[in-house]
Parts: sequence; C-alpha cells; structure tokens
Amino acid sequence: MSTSSISPKVQLAVIVLLSILLIWTYKSCSPLSVSQSTVPALVNSLLNISLNDTNCQLSLVESDGYFCELDSAWIERKHVYSSQDKENMKKRPDTIYFVSTWEPNFHCSHARRMGIMGDGGKWVCDVYRLRSRDDCLIYSAGSSGDFAFEIEMKKFVPNCEIHTFDKNLYVCPTNVCTFHQVIFGDGIQPDGSKSWTSIIQELKHTNRFIEILKIDIEGGEYAFFPILLNSNKNLLPRQILIEVHPTNVTLVHAFFERLRSNNYVIFSKENNLYAGPYFFEFAFLKLNPSFFNQSHNNNTHK
Repeated sequence: MSTSSISPKVQLAVIVLLSILLIWTYKSCSPLSVSQSTVPALVNSLLNISLNDTNCQLSLVESDGYFCELDSAWIERKHVYSSQDKENMKKRPDTIYFVSTWEPNFHCSHARRMGIMGDGGKWVCDVYRLRSRDDCLIYSAGSSGDFAFEIEMKKFVPNCEIHTFDKNLYVCPTNVCTFHQVIFGDGIQPDGSKSWTSIIQELKHTNRFIEILKIDIEGGEYAFFPILLNSNKNLLPRQILIEVHPTNVTLVHAFFERLRSNNYVIFSKENNLYAGPYFFEFAFLKLNPSFFNQSHNNNTHK
C-alpha cells in the first residue's frame, strides 16, 4: 500500500510511536554510545519526513478532493497527461478507429474491476476512496436486468446509495439498489425519455454529488451526452463508465472532445471482444480545471 493511501493522521501517529520507542530504547540501554542531542534530532527528522510525505494540497485541489498524494507524484501525473493528450489529439488513418486514438491519459493506482469478468464489468478509479463518503451516490443506466455491478459495488462500498435505470422494467436485488424505469434522452427524443437534469430533480439529488455514472445505452450516448454535459456543472458525475458503440467517426470524435473539454481524463480503455473489434469500454474521471492549466495551451477546458 502506498503512503498516499494512508491517512496523514495515521502516518503521523506511527512516526510518533516509533520516536517514543526510540527514546525509550535509548534511555534503557546505557551502553548505547549516542550523544544527548542525537535522539531529539532524529525524532525531528522523522516528524519532518512524515509531514512532508502528507503534503497533498495540490492533488486535493486539482482532483476536487478525490486524491491525496505527494505534490511531486501529482506533478508527474500532469506531465504524463500532457504528453498523452497531445498524442490523442493527432489524427491517424487507421481503419479501426480506436486502434490508435483516445488512449488512457491518467492512471488510477488502485483501479478495481467491479461486476462480472468480461462484458458487463467496469473499471472504477480507486473505489476504496468512496468508503469515506457518507453521501456517496451512484447511477447505473442500461443494465438490461444485469445487476452484477450494483451487487459488487454495494458489497464493497455499502455506504453508497445506488440507483439503476432502464427502459424496461426490472427489480433490483433487495438492499442493493433502487430501480427506475426511465429512458435517458432530452425529454422529447427518444419518445418518452427524460433529460439528465429532470431525472436528478425528480429524485431530489440536485444538492448531492454523483460519484459514478455507469452507462450502456446502445449507441444512445451520442445524443444523450451533449445534453448531460451542457447541464449544470455541479450535476456532472465524477466518474463515467461507458461502452462506446461504433458509428460515424465524426460523432465519435465529437463525443470524446466534449468529455475532454469538460475536464474528464481517460483512465481505462478495453475492447469488448464479445461485441466485436469496434466496441470499446472507456472509463473517465472528472478533475478540477486547475489540473489542466499547464497541460496544454488550447482553451478547451473550462
């Protein structure tokens, strides 16, 4: 386990206990040839190391409170993002669109696959971090009656409230999620659909933060996401886990550009071999606009 995943208070407590043990050993072992000033100096040194190791203000701000890691490690993340982002923006003539486009540009050290192996499972960025969020909220759209993702998420983060949506009627497993028969759209198309904002308002979630949106709406993402991303920025989910379906290349590129311009990075990409070579699972993480300030020179982030 990395130091970035341990609470700063816990790290400091361990250092203090080790320091006390060192002082006790020094006082109880008279043959020890250590000067009177050595132990206090060593204790101060250890405390300084602890305090420096828990300096994570930059990552806290630029991840909107999701990460706490050394500034040096976070700055390296920014460099990696900047380099890969430039590659992602290059146009390449591959016949299979995703072969050399839109690669992951951010790494989640403790990403975990939730749900079944293969088709249906999703990679979640550092899901353990959600355990400390009492108001954790998760949306899952287009499950087609498969609740494996919801079941595993509820086991791993029981504090999270999960809402599942589908155009057909299903029943959530007991004490796992709340089901809603809803079609995601703009309220007009598809017929009988509801917009992202209206769904959140009806569920009285406007003052809550949606940690995860898992979504598979069989190609409907190209019509739905412009609506979602044009909604109130406070209503945008932190993570988006989605299967992207093949269509016109211009539409696909515009889909990724919209996510990029709304401060989403890509932390996972995998081919859905069950569906074929043109179907890919992507996972996005929303960061604070300040993360991108020195990443590249264009003004697409806002």
